[in-house]
This record gives sequence, structure tokens and C-alpha cells, in this order.
Amino acid sequence: MSLVGLIDTLIAAGGGLGKKSLASFNFLDTAFGKTLIAKDGSLATLVRIDGIKRMMGGHELNVLVNRANTSLSPYLGRPGHAIQVFFSRDPDLSRDLVKSLNITPRTIAKRLDLNLDDVFEERENVLPNYIVPESFYMVLWTRMSALGKQELKKARVAMKAPPLWPAAANSHNPFLLSNAMTTRHEAFVASFMADLKSFEIRASVTDVHAALGAIRNSIDPATANSNWHPYLPGDLGKAPSGGREAKPRWRMRPEIKSGDISHLLWPKLDDQLFSVDAERLNSQIVRIGRYLFSGVNMTVGPQDVKPFSHLLSRLMELEEFPWRASFLLEGDGMSLFGLKNLIAAFAGFSSGDNKIIRDTIKQLKAFEREGGVVVRFRASFGTWAPNGEMNLIESRSSRLQRAVESWGYCNAGPSSGDPLAGVMSSALGLDVASTAPAAGAPLMDALYMMPWDRDASPFEKGSILFRTIDRRIWPFQPGSSQQDTFIDIIYAPPGKGKSVFLNSTSLAFCLSPMATSGAGGAQLPRIAIIDIGPSSSGLISLLKEALPPSRRHEVEYKRLRMVSEHSINPFDTQLGCRECLPMDRATLKNFITMLGTEHGGQAPSGLSQLSGAIIDTLYETFSDKTKKGKPRQYSEGEDLQVDEALRKHNIALSGRPTWWECVDKLFAAGAIREATMAQRYAVPRVEDLMATRTEQIQDIFGSALTESGEPLLKVFNRTISSALREYPILSGPTRFEIGAARIVALDLDEAAPSGGGSADKQTALVYMLGTFVTTRDFYLNDQVLKQFPQEYQAYHRLRIQRIRETPKRIVFDEFHRTRNTPQVRQQVVIYMREGRKWGIQISLASQLIGDFDADMISLATSYWIMGANTEQDANEAAATFGLSDTAKACLTHNLRGPGPGGAPLLAVLNMKDGKHEHLLYNTLGPMEIWAFSTTPADNAIRTRLYNTIGPVEARRRLARRFPGGSAKNEVDRRVIERAEQGDTGAETMNGVTEEIVQELMAA
Repeated sequence: MSLVGLIDTLIAAGGGLGKKSLASFNFLDTAFGKTLIAKDGSLATLVRIDGIKRMMGGHELNVLVNRANTSLSPYLGRPGHAIQVFFSRDPDLSRDLVKSLNITPRTIAKRLDLNLDDVFEERENVLPNYIVPESFYMVLWTRMSALGKQELKKARVAMKAPPLWPAAANSHNPFLLSNAMTTRHEAFVASFMADLKSFEIRASVTDVHAALGAIRNSIDPATANSNWHPYLPGDLGKAPSGGREAKPRWRMRPEIKSGDISHLLWPKLDDQLFSVDAERLNSQIVRIGRYLFSGVNMTVGPQDVKPFSHLLSRLMELEEFPWRASFLLEGDGMSLFGLKNLIAAFAGFSSGDNKIIRDTIKQLKAFEREGGVVVRFRASFGTWAPNGEMNLIESRSSRLQRAVESWGYCNAGPSSGDPLAGVMSSALGLDVASTAPAAGAPLMDALYMMPWDRDASPFEKGSILFRTIDRRIWPFQPGSSQQDTFIDIIYAPPGKGKSVFLNSTSLAFCLSPMATSGAGGAQLPRIAIIDIGPSSSGLISLLKEALPPSRRHEVEYKRLRMVSEHSINPFDTQLGCRECLPMDRATLKNFITMLGTEHGGQAPSGLSQLSGAIIDTLYETFSDKTKKGKPRQYSEGEDLQVDEALRKHNIALSGRPTWWECVDKLFAAGAIREATMAQRYAVPRVEDLMATRTEQIQDIFGSALTESGEPLLKVFNRTISSALREYPILSGPTRFEIGAARIVALDLDEAAPSGGGSADKQTALVYMLGTFVTTRDFYLNDQVLKQFPQEYQAYHRLRIQRIRETPKRIVFDEFHRTRNTPQVRQQVVIYMREGRKWGIQISLASQLIGDFDADMISLATSYWIMGANTEQDANEAAATFGLSDTAKACLTHNLRGPGPGGAPLLAVLNMKDGKHEHLLYNTLGPMEIWAFSTTPADNAIRTRLYNTIGPVEARRRLARRFPGGSAKNEVDRRVIERAEQGDTGAETMNGVTEEIVQELMAA
């Protein structure tokens, strides 16, 4: 060992002499506001670091470190300021973390009578294998040495207790705070927080109660997640955040003298922070409460400075265990070389190491003369294990030491001297002290080693739990107040997890506190899913089977077909209304314009105005409230349920009754459903467009010509006539019902063909009808009440109140099918522009970024990307969303589809606090994947088992037999096996699925 190294060892060993109890390591005395006050008057503030808002690779890290170096140099370039960087991870708390985050969704599910216990239990069993709780704090210290000589002298005078102040040896010293120190410290903290914000790092100054709680947790991990609350000056008579009444916790001490008033004041922080005892078991291991601890110090800094992510990756490779790191950066780092430089100069002949040290010091001095800042740098690490597990703590300590040594080729080892002092060196915020040898390090190098790259979630909690690639939990809450609007664009090539993501986020929306609270108690939110194919059927099945049988009608999966039995009348109005509401009129106008346009052509000039005029004319014609009205006459036998309701309620009709009369009288009798059914016969229909020949229409549009010179009215009549022939879904009153369903998935696959021309027009038609029938209640507010007849307003007022309070969600999956339907896209853009004022979330999902119009991308607030087919796609996405270089690279390197650890996705979110960009994983257990699976074979197997052994037991057996979340590979294997034996045909698949079902039922 070199002479200088020996001196370091002796200093470190001496630093622990005489320190016997845990409390002796505490330098803190009291607290005020958001500032902790040390026993010598130094001030400290804990800053909780949530993390960075953008993805960080090598380039982004270099930029941040350069900026941080510039910002912190004025503070760390001279004595008086210090920063402790504290980082901790504890896999042993993973299950507790998931359980705590599941409390709110579980509670909401219970309030909604949703039996999803198996889903939550699986999350609590599976997700802990993929996430690790972590804590990240920076402690900002301002030492008394920051003051000039005169200021220091005045401060010390001001910090003395008044002459008549009684003794209080067992309490806080309320006179340690000086104005000069406060001014300097507040400026330091304010500047530091502004810098973090400019670096796009989410951080917050921690209240002293929370700060002391975090410090206590670092001393004793057994106190994590407790409701402990310190008792501090100013707390008298106040209830702490844990909900208990604040009471002094005062411990009698032998030094208390007569007249001491400690029992009337606040207990010493020593007594409050240290509730357990410590015991030294050997030269490396100590016991603190229920845990064994071991400390490791960095004894020689890295030969090759590496970012913090390298250390974390190494620890993850070593089967990560509880560990923590404390980095202490103090100003005026060159001062520590005074003695070393002298010793190295005299002893240079005795050791080559001393010559290296002497040369290094010369280099650092030259660096400082050129404007660089050298800090005093110390790094301490710690790990722990349950009491009694000596082999385990020794193994963890050894692995921690190996990981630190591999971090840029450092030297590391247990602290010399008192092992308890070594362990406490890595605790949070107790002191500006460490048993680790101090090194003079360029500030930029020290900053480069800090954990800047932690992904920040803007959500404290969430009903869906994503994770990062390095296993940090990333809660997400759909509809949170953290965003102004809620418009999602999701795109992914096939097989990348898009459908499962949509189902996961829709389930999370159902379990959101915002979506299930309001007047009338908890109810399911309103969700309309417009889909091509059965992708959403798994979600609907999960929710429907989780509800009590009496409420399963609230969740429906419907397939829309181009048949008269599924007719939808876009002229339907709200109950009692003789005309449509403004939002419905705009939608209806858009719809009629689309119907009146030739296949593949542009809407003729004047057609939109004609459509608006016809809408007004038809409602006036079929109203019983206008002078010119000719309401439809009621005819018994057209609707047997209405007829039966009239008889049941003994409703007497007039001599020539109209359908509107039936509506009003059924409503007055309380027969709401039957009144709604009767109204379907009272309102205008699409077929009535052919009979519009009013004098006003003829006067305005009779001479209007299209671009081809053909009369506009003639073109309109021809296209409407053709539409009525080709699209039976437009014939007659509405027959397609969703009833009282609150969550509806509408599968348009059979009714929305692809292929251009007439197929595009039909697709546009069914998209608009599907959206109308599933969302027509979404756009109600108090302003439209005056358009309802007086007798209906009280009824609708209650409805509207509940609808307004209930967040709503519209999902358009396979959105590329609307590419050639401009009317649909125009309508969607209207929803996106105006959705916020109606409390509506919009989600558009497709396979390519080019499937979305520029307006849609501009209006969206969240982008969820699950893959890019080519480098060109990645370049386009990067340019469109303004991605960082690291995010762009992950499009092609990380988004490779679902795997054992979940489905990767790139989240780009516009939040109130700025733009977020993160690589996340949607990690689900096999039961939840089975619930959402949409492959035909999986769906068939799941449905049969649901119907025979029940959904909960079915999911358990499926997950146990097929832990990958799908039976597709096994089904394919058996089908091929049968084909090789000559068994082919349509029945082969059915036979295989039935065979698997029988095996599972017998399991």
C-alpha cells in the first residue's frame, strides 16, 4: 500500500472511533418549513427525484451533464455547499408495491360489483417478478462555511438562545436558523430546482415530515410504507398525514435537570428517527432492528468513468437484491490534497503509486486553473437481508462489491474501522459524512456517474401498471387531470400487442376513480368501441362475466350486419324531442351529404346546404308541435311491445292517435323503454328523404346544378334511392339495439367491406351509423335542455347530470379502414376538437403512422407506438413526434413484439408538465392475456370453458396449462398432426378445440 493510501485508511478508520449508538450518526437537530437544520446550523433540503421526462442515451446524457456542470459549478467550486445523491432499490418490497397500487382499482371493482379478484391476484403474483421499487433523492446542504467571516460571526450570535430561555436538553433547538444561512440556502435550492426543470427532470422539494420519513426508512427498511409521522415545531394540535393525532413522543434522559422544559416541547429527532437498536456482529456486518446490514465503500475511483446505468445493469445481472448508493459531492475538492501532495512529494521515491498520485494532483490543479471544478467525491453503498440470514447478507455484500468494482474498474471494499459507521455512510440525509475515502474528481465526471436516466411517470398511481426496461414501475391513469385533453393515437404492425394494449387501457378506464364517480353512485363508465373484427370481444367477455347476472346487459359485444333487422335510423332523437340537437344535426348533415355523393366522387356543390335544409324540413313535417306538421299515425300491430305497454298502463288514445301521442303518454306513465321504442316510429326516416318536395326546397335548390350540369335535386334523389336499395340497414325505423349497455363493442367487420368505390361508401355509412348508435348520449349538456319539451326536462336534467359527470371513451380500432371515407374522418376530427368539453376520450388505433391525417396527429395528446416496419417508418415517426435520437433508435431495436416480459411500446405523452417520452412494457399475467386473447381458437376454447366451469376457474386452468396466454401453438400442432394422418376439413379445428376443452375440464 502507498503511504498516501495508508493515510486514507487511518483517517477512515479514525472517523468511526467513539461512535457507538445509531443516534450518534445523526447531525440533524430540528426542521422549519421545508428545511432540515443541523446541530451546527447547517441547512439541508431533500429533493425527491421522480426522473427524466425524455429517453436518455449517450448523447442526451452528455448534453445534460454539460449543462449540470455549468449550473452547479458556482456552488461546488468553493466551500460551503454539498450534495448527497441517494439511490435505493429493494426487490423485497415489489409485492407490497404492487398490492398498494392495486388498492384503488380493487376498491373500484368492488363498488362496481365486478368480480376481478383473480385478475388482481395474478397481477400481485406476476408483476413483482418484473419490477423493483426504487427511491431517488438529492439532499442539498448549505454549510456554515458558506458565510463570510463577518456573516459567520453575526450568525453565531443570532443562533444563541435568549438569556432567560429555560433549559430543554431533550428537545429541538429552535434558535439554530439564521437569516444569512436561510437566504443562501433558499437561493441554492431555488436555482437547483430551476435547473432540474430545465433539464426536463421531474422533481419536488420534500416537506420536512416526508423527508424525515424517508430518512427513517433508509435507517430501518422495516418502517417502509408505515404511517409514521415526526413531531416537529409547529405540529402542536395538528393531525399528521397518517391520520393520527399528533402527540409528543418524549423520552426521559439522565441529563435532564430541574426546571428543564423538554417535556413541554418536541422530542429530539434522535429519539424519533432511531426506534431500533444496532449491534456490531463482526467487522463487516451489523444488525439494525430486524435486518442485517453490510457497507461497501468505493476506495479508488473508476479508471473509465461510466454512467450509472452500467452499475444498475450489472446488479440486475447478479439477480438484483436490496441495495443503496450514496454519493457525496462537496465543494472545493482540491483542498483535500494539501497533506497528500506534501506526503507524495517527500515519499515519491518509495512507491510508484505516490508518483502517480502526485502527477494526478498536478493534472487536477491544471484542470482547475483552466476553469474546471474539482469536487470532493465519496461513494458509499449498502445492502441488507433479514435478521439471521448471515450467508445471505455475506453473499449480497460480495455481489455488491463485485458490481461496484466492475463499474468502470473501481476499487471497492468494506469500510475500515466501525462497520456501523460504514453502513450509516449510505443512509439518507443524516450528515455530510462518509467513511469512504475522499477523491478529488472533476465535477463533470462525478455528475456523469449519477442516476439521471430514471424514467419519470407523471402519475403517482394508476389503474394500469406499465414498467420500464430496467424494472421501474410506471403507473398510468387514463383520463387523469395531468393532461388537458385525452386523445390517443396508437399504431403498431400486426402482432405487436395493439389489441391487448387497447383492452388493457379500456379496463384501466373502467377502474379509474374519475370514470366511476358522480351523482347516483358508482357506475361503469361509457365506452364505445368501433372495431373491425373481434379484438375487443375478450374485454367485453371479461367485464360481462365479472358482473352479477342482473347487470350483464350493461356490457355488450355486437356484430353489425347489413340487413334490415339491424336497421339504424340516424334521424332518431332524444326522448321527447321533435327535432335533433345541434351536435346530432351536424352529424346527420354529414351523413346525408355522404349518402348523396356518388361512389368514389366528390360531394356536389350545394349538397351540404341541401342536406341541412332537408333535415329541418323533415323534422318540421313529422312533428306534432308545428302548424305544418303531419305526424305519423299510430297503427296497432307495428310494435307489439308498445301495444302491450299501452294496454298495461290503461292508456286511452285519441280518435286518430299519433306515435308522438303514444310517446308522451307512455312517458307520463313511467314506461320509459316503451316510450323510446314508440318514438322510433314518430321521427323521420332515411326513406323520407325521397319525399321532400316542399315549395321552400324547390325555390332554393330547384335550379341548382352540379359540376356536371345535372340538377342537384335529381342527383340527390338518385343517390338516396340507390342507397336505400343497396343498404338495407337504412330501411325503416331503428331495430338494432344496444339497450341500457354502458360499454359497447361494435364489430363492423361484416358490414364494412374494403375494396374501394361502393365498398368505401358502405364502410363510411356503417362507421357513421355505428358511432351514432353507440355515442348519441355522449354530447348532452345543460345548454340543450331548453330544446326538450317542458314535461321532459326534469327527466333529462338528471340524465344529463350523470352523463356530464361520467368520463366517456370512444375507440376506433383498425382505423386504416376509413382511409377513403373523408366524411368519417371529418366527423372524428370534430370529436377530437370538441371532446374535451364533453368529457370524451378518443383513441384511434391502426397499423401505420400514415393511416392518420395530419390534423389528427396535431390534435392528439398521447402517442403509443408498438413497432416500425422499416427504417423509413422510424424516420417518419421521429420527425412527426419530435423523438430524441434514443427514442428513434428504440423504434427499430426494442419494439419487437410481445415476449415473456410483456409487450414493449414507446409512449409519447403531452402532459401539463411538458412532453414525456418513455420505453415501457405492458406486462400481463397469463390469466389476463387469456381474458384479452382474440385468436379464433383461443376465443372458442375460452367461451366453452366460461360456459361450463365459469370464468374465474376457466382462466385459472387456461393460465396453468398455457402460461404464454394462448393455445394457438398447441392447436396448430394438433391440426398438423391430424392432417398428416389424413384428417382434414373444417371439422378438424373444431375437433382439436373440443379436445383441448375436454382436457382442461378434466384437469
